[in-house]
Amino acid sequence: MNKLVLITGAGRGIGLEIATILAQKGYDLALITKSSESADVLRQNNTFMQGKTSIWQVDVADKQNIQSFIQSWNQPLWGIVNNAGVVQTMTLMQTGIDPWEQILHTNLDAPYLLVKGLLPYITHPGRIVNISSQLGKEGRAGYSAYCASKFGLIGMTKCWAKELGQVGVTVNAVCPGWVETEMSGQDIQRMAQEHQMTPEEYYHAICQPLELKRFNSTEEVAHLVAFLLSEEASGITGRDWLMQTIWNEE
Repeated sequence: MNKLVLITGAGRGIGLEIATILAQKGYDLALITKSSESADVLRQNNTFMQGKTSIWQVDVADKQNIQSFIQSWNQPLWGIVNNAGVVQTMTLMQTGIDPWEQILHTNLDAPYLLVKGLLPYITHPGRIVNISSQLGKEGRAGYSAYCASKFGLIGMTKCWAKELGQVGVTVNAVCPGWVETEMSGQDIQRMAQEHQMTPEEYYHAICQPLELKRFNSTEEVAHLVAFLLSEEASGITGRDWLMQTIWNEE
């Protein structure tokens, strides 16, 4: 196949699953992760064969880190998957360290800088997939920074699709709701405690309005991303793919 795809936030969760599915489909991969520990784990993962996968330790919240990475890049890219993201809650009434800049740098600035810097290397045709969120389409109390970043990512997706369509580069966003990850498990624990419920009771309450009555799996998200990266998705661009009905915490 010899198609190279760059994935940010590839050390765990959705990013790791996307990398795994794409490796199984024969793509060459460039995997970006923040920590040296997760980079070492990726190197030891037999799914990612030497010669077909490169591992990069980059803090995408740091603009200088991103610029250094871009300056070292010299290979054609079939696709970029902007998956890295952070979430932290804070309402307007709360005090303390405000997560706004960290969240916006990671979730919104990094995709912009990476795509702009690596655009000369993206093939024609090519693919860009941005991992947004259901909270890129619906606000939730306490999530101002996260929602702003994910709404913004959908906006950039639609702009880039119009800018790059003429050269055959498609740009789409995937908007997962609740997904079975370590991060979502921690959220369930925290919110269950706030609502004086058990985690099992709170999970059930969240799932009731959903069509599938359960969270999506990381594999389901990864397969949608893999489709949008494929030749078969050549006519799809500028779309934001919500995976299940929006559930909004009151």
